[in-house]
Amino acid sequence: MSERMSGGRPAGNTTVESARAYEEKRFGRRARMKRLNAREREFAAHVLQLAGPRPRVIDIPCGSGRFFDIFSVASEYVMADLSADMLQVVRERFELPAHVRLLESNVTKIPLPDGSADLCFCMRLFHHFPSDEMRLAALQELSRLSRSYVALSFYNDECLRYRWRKILGKRIRGNYISFEHLAGLAKQAGLDVCERVPARNILEQQCLVVFKKS
Repeated sequence: MSERMSGGRPAGNTTVESARAYEEKRFGRRARMKRLNAREREFAAHVLQLAGPRPRVIDIPCGSGRFFDIFSVASEYVMADLSADMLQVVRERFELPAHVRLLESNVTKIPLPDGSADLCFCMRLFHHFPSDEMRLAALQELSRLSRSYVALSFYNDECLRYRWRKILGKRIRGNYISFEHLAGLAKQAGLDVCERVPARNILEQQCLVVFKKS
């Protein structure tokens, strides 16, 4: 895998300074992104509850710790990211308890044993993958690590935002696929669709999905 992606942006483009500013710049300024951030945080809290009492959680890419306050109640919490700068910012922002571990890792090759978590959480990464090879490799690795659930986001090509920009010939950021296509890849990785938010993508491209081990 030649692509180096982390925390919703190419890992090679981060510095400690940009990592410090990432969360506020990405989610703290525009009303639309604030709404999406709130929805993603609600989703994180929901899947944590779904995973059972005090589950073990892997959050990759964890970025600068956007979901720390939600997942740090887990019995074990691995915050993984390919960017060492993002992990440095996590250390600066939070006093890390003993059950929270930081791990510098690529999502397709995570140095943890099979079944290390009850929930693997992967937010804002799949839309960076340009090929099914990369999507499947990530799904297989998340499936290997999870005993129960995998929750992730992707850009759904059913949405009006994507179709309108395509019709107008405007620049399209990110890689879009259909929900059915992603579900098919997940099936190959031993994952079945459990939930989807929203039920249909109309305007926004961001789609949140929970998979359960087959």
